[in-house]
Amino acid sequence: MRIYRIRKFPTVLFLLVLAVIIIAFNSKILPYLRGPAFGIMTKPFSALKGVKAYFARPGYSEENLRLKQHIGALSVTLARMKEISRENERLRDILDFKKNLPYTVITARVIARNPTDWRKAIIINKGKRHGVIKGMPCATAKGLIGSVEEASGDSSKIMLITDPNSKIGVLLENSRESGLLTGSPRGECKIIYLPLESKIQKGEKVVTAGFGQAAPKGLAIGKIAAIGVENSNLYKYAIVEPMEDMSKVEEVLCIDAGE
Repeated sequence: MRIYRIRKFPTVLFLLVLAVIIIAFNSKILPYLRGPAFGIMTKPFSALKGVKAYFARPGYSEENLRLKQHIGALSVTLARMKEISRENERLRDILDFKKNLPYTVITARVIARNPTDWRKAIIINKGKRHGVIKGMPCATAKGLIGSVEEASGDSSKIMLITDPNSKIGVLLENSRESGLLTGSPRGECKIIYLPLESKIQKGEKVVTAGFGQAAPKGLAIGKIAAIGVENSNLYKYAIVEPMEDMSKVEEVLCIDAGE
């Protein structure tokens, strides 16, 4: 019997505490329970009320809002600083590239893109008034990206090398094979008319051949990503991965290579 009573004791104690809490919150009995025991029991609840009142005060809310606004402003400033740093790096690369070109170069900024396909054309903020003319080759510090398709007074449209209408004579740096680089509807670059016996290799660098006004000889274009044979079995073809990501071009160099 003693063991049974000991085991029942926690349950009885819990019920007693529960009864006291229920009575304490009964408005009719509450006035009669003001005493030391009741004060001890309700002290934790009073402390919690104080904490809640502290965080709910008007001054705290206003300060919290000010801090959030300050953090937001700092985030914007940091983002701008990062963007300026990236732009300065690109401009340094362009400046170094210009120094190594024996041609007149017009630097321009991209202001718009083809709304239906960003891999076909871009618009720059330089035109005839700045010396840009139709047919001028255009590049970034990484390599050739296209040529001027249309030029107006203060802007020009550049047809990218990934456009299906683009056609440029190219040379493979190691094998010295030449071919015609065209764009494709999928935004790829493809070299066609490569001889079947050619020893081209994956990863080989592709540069401009210097035929006509399209581009001066030796400008980097990309690297061979894949090699195959045409359905006619008369020529090989090669898929080229451009040096520059056409969707990320922001600054452009229009190259005046002369006649």
